[in-house]
Amino acid sequence: MLALRNAINSIRIEVVPAFHVQFLIRSASKINYSNIYVNATELHLHKYDVCYDFSDGCDHRSVNREVAERMQFVNQVSIKDFMKGIKMNRHRQGFTLIELLVVIAIIASLIALLLPAVQMAREAARRTQCKNHLKQLGLALHNYHETHSRLPLMASDSLYGYSPSAQLLPYLDQGNLHNLIDFRQPLLSGPAWAATLNPALENVARQTLPLFMCPSDAGNVYYTDDNGSIWAGTNYMVNGGSGLNDQYCSSANDGLFWRGSSTRFRDITDGTTNTIFMAETLFGERGPDTATLVNPDRQLKRVSGGGPCSATSDDLVARVATGYEGRRAGGWIRNIGYNTLVNGYFPPNSPEPDVAHHGEVVSGPRSWHVGGANILLCDGSVRFLGENIDLTTLRNLFSRADGAVLGEF
Repeated sequence: MLALRNAINSIRIEVVPAFHVQFLIRSASKINYSNIYVNATELHLHKYDVCYDFSDGCDHRSVNREVAERMQFVNQVSIKDFMKGIKMNRHRQGFTLIELLVVIAIIASLIALLLPAVQMAREAARRTQCKNHLKQLGLALHNYHETHSRLPLMASDSLYGYSPSAQLLPYLDQGNLHNLIDFRQPLLSGPAWAATLNPALENVARQTLPLFMCPSDAGNVYYTDDNGSIWAGTNYMVNGGSGLNDQYCSSANDGLFWRGSSTRFRDITDGTTNTIFMAETLFGERGPDTATLVNPDRQLKRVSGGGPCSATSDDLVARVATGYEGRRAGGWIRNIGYNTLVNGYFPPNSPEPDVAHHGEVVSGPRSWHVGGANILLCDGSVRFLGENIDLTTLRNLFSRADGAVLGEF
């Protein structure tokens, strides 16, 4: 009986100006609404045949008749039916499934709109960082020339083939790494076509240098050769000629670097503002060679026939491939063609793969930047070359003394 009274006391009737009755439930007690009804004067509970007023401590037959007469109940009103109406008008909490799906769809649309903008902003930052790397390399170049009155050396013997990048180390705050290299000792030993890395330089060769890497290139900086030696690569290669005819050869070309080169600024008669010192490239597609072209941006087209520099660049490009490999940019310390030199045969980001013949390469600037690639001019400035640059202008930029007047680029 006490539990029943508590349940009933959790319901109260309020007389409002419009003389409506409001049943307010304040308890989670379960009541069998089918056994409860209201008439004009009393609340009856059939099960116990008693009635109560809605206030505590009142006499169970002292229902205020004046209030009851003012109520607009004609006969019997089922509390269960009345409560259904109250529940329909109760303030709804939370979201419906449809509302939730609409909100999710709106958020997804906003993300889809913002994501390209965020990606473009990040790429712009990476491109700026890439330019800063090249500017630092340009400062190192001028400091080297100021000290030695010439550009960095390239050894005439391929087994002693230390790259110009290795020569620049002391001017890039890498003096400790430079001191680990004895340039009087060969970088490699054995036959030129199957040379092995000097064991004393294993740790140096695999050392990655952030300044030699473009942050936009997500390729693999490491290259593992056939002997299991690991080499760390670079995205910035030096000028190896215009690429016309035989001007791609690492033995001699119209650029700035070849085996045994000792170029001075005075030799650049076209002017340092009109001649490329370095240009971007992409890391190769590391892994085993393939019989078919998989990735023209990262694979070299390997061709054969004749000795090094025995054919023109046009002839090499037209030859049928013997395979496709990913060793390009596979060692910043080594001066072999596809690791060190870039020329102007192909426009930036060409859809055709660079071509390798022995240790030589017919190539062009490449990057993961949209629309072109960065270059470092000999005056220390950095420019962005578009993919649609005039090919003649590009090749003139790679030539140190062709006497051509350059157009806009």
